[in-house]
Amino acid sequence: MKPRRSSALCVVLVLLIAGATLGASRSRVRISAMQAHQYSQADIEAEVLFGRNLAARILGNYPLWDNPKINRYVNLVGKSLSFQAGRGELIFTFGVLDSDRINAFATPGGYIFITRGALAQMVDEAQLAAVLGHEMAHVVERHMVRELNLNAQDGSAFSGLSAMIGGATGSLRSSLEVTLDQAAMILFERGYRLEDELAADRDGILIAASAGYAPSALGNYLKHVDRFEVAPQNTSEDHPVIEERLSAIQNILSTNGLAGLSGARCEERWHETMSNH
Repeated sequence: MKPRRSSALCVVLVLLIAGATLGASRSRVRISAMQAHQYSQADIEAEVLFGRNLAARILGNYPLWDNPKINRYVNLVGKSLSFQAGRGELIFTFGVLDSDRINAFATPGGYIFITRGALAQMVDEAQLAAVLGHEMAHVVERHMVRELNLNAQDGSAFSGLSAMIGGATGSLRSSLEVTLDQAAMILFERGYRLEDELAADRDGILIAASAGYAPSALGNYLKHVDRFEVAPQNTSEDHPVIEERLSAIQNILSTNGLAGLSGARCEERWHETMSNH
């Protein structure tokens, strides 16, 4: 009975804190919701289709972790965050990758993955929410979609969307594979542009805070692992990306009235779920 009680208390705490913090962050999150009207249904379908293909590539590199308990837990946390993300037209899907590397990935359309190595470095549920929120923000802001021009309009790689859904061949399939190669390079090698990482930090913090989690969780996690999705070409000896991100996070907390706000961490539920894994 004890696990159920602590989990219930944490749920109540998250809901209470969410009610108190929504005023500070909801306006920012709604910006993403308004962006949904700036692209067509065909664009959304193209985004989801491309993301599904890219997710298959991720799973080709890292298999899913055969741990139903942890996968269910991550999905429950992620689904709760999705209500704050402002992309109601997408169904976010979450999975844990069987890798000891510290990493997480997001593909267009709402496919979010985190490695068991990244989970192993976390100390509470708030840090999980922060990292998932960061990845969801890449989807919400359509960072990869915009960088690779993944639209369904004429002249783009997705102008033959209906043919692609039916199993296109020839030049269209070739164009898709080239674009998938570019997307995989962003995820596995180059990383997102620094400006996109900073934007994902900002929106991810606001998403998690809107759900009631401690706003400081992302910064605390980054300090702990000393690296997370850092693009090699953005790193310099004089001013590493991690320093820029941590500095920007402090500014985000201050400007949004979140500095010093405790928020829910759900440490007991986290340790109950992660124990013996």
